Amino acid sequence: MTKPMPTIPPHPTDISKPFWVGCREHRLLMQKCEACGELNFYPVYICTTCGSDRLDWTELSGRGRIHSITIVHRPSAPVFAGSTPYAVALVKVDEGPIMMSNIVGPGALQAKIDDAVTVTFEDIDDVTLPRFSLVKAS
Repeated sequence: MTKPMPTIPPHPTDISKPFWVGCREHRLLMQKCEACGELNFYPVYICTTCGSDRLDWTELSGRGRIHSITIVHRPSAPVFAGSTPYAVALVKVDEGPIMMSNIVGPGALQAKIDDAVTVTFEDIDDVTLPRFSLVKAS
């Protein structure tokens, strides 16, 4: 197993705390609107589709596809300098929303748009981050 990429720790808010607790439990959670059924990501106080404040947390499959990807050769912060190059992607989860994360593991630097991925959780100090790895073709 490779060493997890370092991170700048997130600062959970009251609204995002359930997302981070889910990550710590290795569960990918997003808010689902009880009024219109849409999923919302990043965590919000009101549904971005219908404006309802009736949001609850639901667990996702953790599967998705790469919507966009870039390979970073110049780190955005000194903490990432020892990890270059690394892959940053927009991942469209099977349930619909798009989230930004890293592609990690074998083949990460060769990943391309529309590749299938699955969530993997990396425990780094006091935080657990959702990252994605390529699904092996069968």
